[in-house]
Amino acid sequence: MKKLIKKLTIALLACSFISLSAYADTTSSDSYTSSDDVKKAQVAMATNEYIVTAGDIYTLAFASGSFSISVDSTYKVRIANLGFINAQGLTLQEFKSRVEALVISNYPSGGIQFFLTNPASFHVFIKGEISKADTISTWALEHVSSLVSSYYTDYSSKRFVTVISADGTEKHYDLYKAMYDGDFAQDPYLRPGDTIVIPKLDRKVTIEGSVIRSGEYELLPGEELNSLIFDYAKGFSPFADKDNILIDCFTGASPLYQSVYIKETDLHSDRPLACYDKVYIPSKSNTQGVIYVEGAVNSYYNVSTKSVSSELPGSVTTSPSSIARLKVPFSTGKTCKKLFLEHSGMLLNSANLSEVYVWRKAKNSGEKDQKIFINMHSVLYPTGNDDVVEDVALEPEDTIVIPYTQYYVNVTGAVAAPGKYPYQPGRDWNYYIGLASGLDYDQNLFNIVKITDKNGKRLNKKSAIPPEATIYASRNSPRNGWLVPLLITIMSFITTCLTFYTTVKGFQF
Repeated sequence: MKKLIKKLTIALLACSFISLSAYADTTSSDSYTSSDDVKKAQVAMATNEYIVTAGDIYTLAFASGSFSISVDSTYKVRIANLGFINAQGLTLQEFKSRVEALVISNYPSGGIQFFLTNPASFHVFIKGEISKADTISTWALEHVSSLVSSYYTDYSSKRFVTVISADGTEKHYDLYKAMYDGDFAQDPYLRPGDTIVIPKLDRKVTIEGSVIRSGEYELLPGEELNSLIFDYAKGFSPFADKDNILIDCFTGASPLYQSVYIKETDLHSDRPLACYDKVYIPSKSNTQGVIYVEGAVNSYYNVSTKSVSSELPGSVTTSPSSIARLKVPFSTGKTCKKLFLEHSGMLLNSANLSEVYVWRKAKNSGEKDQKIFINMHSVLYPTGNDDVVEDVALEPEDTIVIPYTQYYVNVTGAVAAPGKYPYQPGRDWNYYIGLASGLDYDQNLFNIVKITDKNGKRLNKKSAIPPEATIYASRNSPRNGWLVPLLITIMSFITTCLTFYTTVKGFQF
């Protein structure tokens, strides 16, 4: 007898698995209407928060067969031919436990499988201070916050919301506490027939600048400036300039805002805030001023990251089409040397470090602007042969000018092809005269040339020719018209002398 019962049990289990396989084949094409339904069902079965909802479709399979179980608005669910279960308010896991208990009580070895096939979709309503009243399709694991954001207007409260259930029960929620404090009970799931009511905002203010969490916040009654800074914005950042707090007070008239500056000590007595007020906390790095660097610097250099963003440093070696100008934050104790070492990547290959100067504007009307020269090459790369060069302490609004070195030599005068020629280190004046196709001997006698550097200083022929030097070949040939005027001048001088001599001689007789 025991063997017969065992064989019958095995046979029933085999039949149940066959029927489950057959059901799986049919439901894959009939019940799972979309991949979205499959994903929702997977999420629902993986959580303890899913509430059985009118419109749900479940699948039950055991020894007696496979059944599709649906839930209607009464929540009285028939479980095959075994009985009814009231699913009102049950979670999916609680409902599953009750179904399994009912089946086992009738089929102890029934091989039960029970799962959610299609989660219900239902409608909720939204109204209040929104762009339009509407009916929204949702499901049981949708939070309020994910539905309301697209309906906000400039006057909607983005923090407070009321949910009215189908039986008229009202509950009030604070979405700010859910978003920032992690109190997810303040962002509830919705149920069929719920109505979402968005109120009009009461008071919102903005805080920006050197705080931990800047943004726009709605304040509760009794919350003022201190609450905004320390509770909502989470306090000052390490760089905050606490003695220059700016409050733009909304007036509602013209002008719309009136600016007020306060210090940190003023926070001891809390300051009230009105709707649309704006608070700005400046950074010390901004209020301490800046230093400008212009000339032979790379316009692609990023001062913040101390790197070149689009091209390699030093890629421009000749005269650029426009002068680059960089803005470097000032800090106490900064000198030219410190700045150049900190931002060495800003320099171009054409930078003339020997002739850097600092342009400092006069601070008072009776003073003059200063032009302070400094040989940065000697400061940065000192040698035993160089004179000691003092570093320059910088001040806010100073402008450091770095001249370009133009790598050419200008050849003019009595040469066959005057012009600018590429500079070659170590070459003498004959080399550049040769590039200009040689002297024009019809105009130049005796190889007379005049050599000057870029500052106009006279150089001799034995000197090395520096960049930007000018080599001028004199036009001293008689063909240039200088001989005749010279002869006329000499003859005039001789005639004058003879006349004077004759006159004096006549007086003697």
